[in-house]
Amino acid sequence: MLTSVDDTTKKKATSHLPEAPQHHEWTLHDLSIIWRTLLWLGHVRVLLRGFELFQQDCPLVLVLRMFEWCCDYRKFTVAKGKLLDFQRTLITLRNGGPAIAGSFPLQWVESQASVLLLTMLQRCSSQYDLHRLLQLLADVDKLLKSNGPDFRKLSELSQLLQGSGVTLPERLLQCIAPSTQQEEFQFIVDTLQAGGCYSQARRVAELSGLPIHCLLLSQLLQEVNVHKTKWQWRRLETRVAFWTKCHNLLKAGSSDPESASQFFLSQSEVITPLAGDKTQTEVLDIQERCLLLQLTAHWLSLQIHIPVDELERLEKKMWLCQIDKHILTTTIEKENMFNLPSPATAPEINAYEVCMKEFSFSNIVDLNREKYLSLEGFPSHSEKLDDLDAESDLSSEERRVLTVLVGQLLDKGSIHEASRVCRYFNIHDPDVWLVLCCHSLACGVQIPEPKEETPKAPETKALTHSPSLSSLSSFVMLPLPEDPVTVHIQKLVNQCRHGNNYCKQVLSLYQLSKELQCPFSQISREHPHSVLEKLLLLQQPDRFRMAKTFIKAQSLSAYTVAELISNAVVQGLLASTQEQQPGEKQIFRPSEGQESLLLLIRLCDDPNIVGLKLLENLNTVPLRDLNSIVELLIVAHSCFSLTCNMEGIVRILQASRHLSHNYLAPREHYSLLVRLLTGIGRYNEMTYIFDLLHQNHCFEMLLRKKMDRERGQRSTLKTALLDYIKHCLPADSEKHNMVALCFSMRREIGENHEIAAKTQLKMIESQDWVVTPDLKSSLVKVLNLLKDAAESFSKDSCVRQASHCVRRAKLITLQLHFLNQGSNLRLINLKPAELHNAFMTLPQLYQVFVVSEAYGYGPDWAEILYQKVVLKGDFVYLEELKRRRPLTSALFEDIFRKLDSTPSSVSSNVKRLLTYCDDVCTRYRLAYQQNLSDVTKTLLQDNKTYGYMNDTLTSKTFI
Repeated sequence: MLTSVDDTTKKKATSHLPEAPQHHEWTLHDLSIIWRTLLWLGHVRVLLRGFELFQQDCPLVLVLRMFEWCCDYRKFTVAKGKLLDFQRTLITLRNGGPAIAGSFPLQWVESQASVLLLTMLQRCSSQYDLHRLLQLLADVDKLLKSNGPDFRKLSELSQLLQGSGVTLPERLLQCIAPSTQQEEFQFIVDTLQAGGCYSQARRVAELSGLPIHCLLLSQLLQEVNVHKTKWQWRRLETRVAFWTKCHNLLKAGSSDPESASQFFLSQSEVITPLAGDKTQTEVLDIQERCLLLQLTAHWLSLQIHIPVDELERLEKKMWLCQIDKHILTTTIEKENMFNLPSPATAPEINAYEVCMKEFSFSNIVDLNREKYLSLEGFPSHSEKLDDLDAESDLSSEERRVLTVLVGQLLDKGSIHEASRVCRYFNIHDPDVWLVLCCHSLACGVQIPEPKEETPKAPETKALTHSPSLSSLSSFVMLPLPEDPVTVHIQKLVNQCRHGNNYCKQVLSLYQLSKELQCPFSQISREHPHSVLEKLLLLQQPDRFRMAKTFIKAQSLSAYTVAELISNAVVQGLLASTQEQQPGEKQIFRPSEGQESLLLLIRLCDDPNIVGLKLLENLNTVPLRDLNSIVELLIVAHSCFSLTCNMEGIVRILQASRHLSHNYLAPREHYSLLVRLLTGIGRYNEMTYIFDLLHQNHCFEMLLRKKMDRERGQRSTLKTALLDYIKHCLPADSEKHNMVALCFSMRREIGENHEIAAKTQLKMIESQDWVVTPDLKSSLVKVLNLLKDAAESFSKDSCVRQASHCVRRAKLITLQLHFLNQGSNLRLINLKPAELHNAFMTLPQLYQVFVVSEAYGYGPDWAEILYQKVVLKGDFVYLEELKRRRPLTSALFEDIFRKLDSTPSSVSSNVKRLLTYCDDVCTRYRLAYQQNLSDVTKTLLQDNKTYGYMNDTLTSKTFI
């Protein structure tokens, strides 16, 4: 190889030799130097040709070809293949594969391969080639056992720096110490940060393992300096949004609490002059400083060892700012009525108030110590104004303002904070003293009896005037004469102007502590959540009323109450399915029924939250306890139904469907299916349970279910079952009757029987009229169905439908009578045109009435009497008709109109027929028209009719 290069290269490659090359005994060390020199000078082809001629099976041939494909041809895909081949060869040799005779040691080969890769990185002519090469090396597992650079990390770093204008330092491409490597990474991070590439700098720091909280703080410092140069910084909302963003970023980055607190504290001490009204700018700066001081205190409270003294110092500083802000605001209001601050909005909308409440000093547990609720150390009352000035660091105006602010704290219930403020500034506030006295009395500390004073009118504040106290009046019992503590506290409450709401809470807790038989000091230290739980565990009938009042008194959130209720329901259901210990108590007991459950749910102002909590707890119930899961779904549905939350109801229905198809039906828990269906009560949306019960022959279980709720649910289930049978099982009359009998649905039973009878008659009509035993049996079946239908209708007071079935049954009986007599006469399924012939054929009058009533068709009595009486002389028929209905003059006139073609042989029947006409005039006129002179003469000569007929004929009214 040395003979194939120029003299300069040869001289560099042999400069380490102590003698002439031709007399030197060559070693692997010499070859290593030649390898490194030729690679650095770019004589890759010489190395490749030499190894191919003399060491063609050496693995270094593969990396030399990879070098050639990358640097000479820019074909990185082919080069990657050569690199993978080299990797497989090394793995084979490391695993004890057969070594080639005369080959180099494996360790020496790995060392030279490392030199080649580093040389390639250092000789890249552009950042693009370097990026592609690092991608190539990163995609392959670690090849060599060396201390060289981490190619995967360098590849990720190269990817992060794309488009930032920052290049990879050359020192990172070399074998350097870890400390030096971290320095290079820090340099890159600083460069990116200086260029405003904060996200890239953060990712580089995370990649290199550098601490990011310093980076984040530096970023925030740069951002705040930029924001302060913009005109939006004059708005409070802008400042609040920015500092909230800083807090969230520090929290997300798990920053060190001490560093974060120092950041906010340093910003609270920076005053940036802004153009505009000086007074309003001062108010804005003070508001911002108050927020920053609270953020500082919040981060200080996150330390392992909380500096309470530092927190108290910050709180005192914050209250000095509050005093200044109040004075400045009052000054602005007095100076110019048109230069007022922006009107206050609701706390939920005002971002500044929300942040001040979130990071309030009252939320720091270590500041709310028990000593601040005692009278020990509280400033004493001084009668002289000079003494107040000497004891306090505040002026008289500042003390007045502080008194107002302390009163606001008391009204909000921040008793600890109000007590601390008075101690910070050595201020004796009467209301704070009264509040602390109430607390001390409840704890058992003896306090002197207050003097009976009548406060001035402007200072009085009746308890009933406060809406927050109206809910407590029903909870606090009247002070008993034998309970001096209650009487004493009540007197203090009457004297208190601010903070009386807290005093009422103390009184209610004191009463509750006696009810629960535990000391007030213990119950006051407990969380209201646990106190409420103890209250609900009482076995008193009015525990829900007391709990509702306690919730309002302590201002418990709906989420807190909902969580307690949901846990109680889950525990109660699980306990009901397991063996419960004899003395174990539960808030919710399923045996108490639906009313108790609804009272428990309504303790929460928003039952919808209870339903959501129950769904969350559903995953905690083991699948083997399917009964509890079903009951949980039913209770959650009740919660969503109380608030008409359709989204929650849909979730319940989806969960019920999944539970039914995947667990209840496959495991044959059909009683739980019925319980789920009737408990939720949405039958139209849960028809799949009807299907499951029908498919598994358990439909009767629905009918055995006893409904515990009101009659409306029973009616709803009845309607749903009938609709299901009507649409899904129309041919299953057995199930229809079964459902109807179960729910005492007599009308529906009658309708079902009537439909069956009509269907049987239709079947008879479709066949030829041939008298057979089958025809008789079919008619008997129809007769029985009609009898049953009439009986069912009558039991349900359906008189019209019952009468109709009775008339049809009489027709069927008459038809059977004729068939049994051997007659072929058909009376059923007659058309209107066939009815007259049937009337004429029937021998008896009652039979005519049976047929006419069954079909609702009136017979032509004139024609029937003409045929039966006039032509056949059947006056018995006429007598029977007369007994059933009156024979009117119109009927006789209709009959006589038919006498024109009557033979003379029936004249005797006509004369006899006229004797049945009660109207003398009509009888005379009809006889006169038929030339029946003997009849007319008899009417004129008869003593009974003579006078009437003469008068009628004389007055010419007879026509």
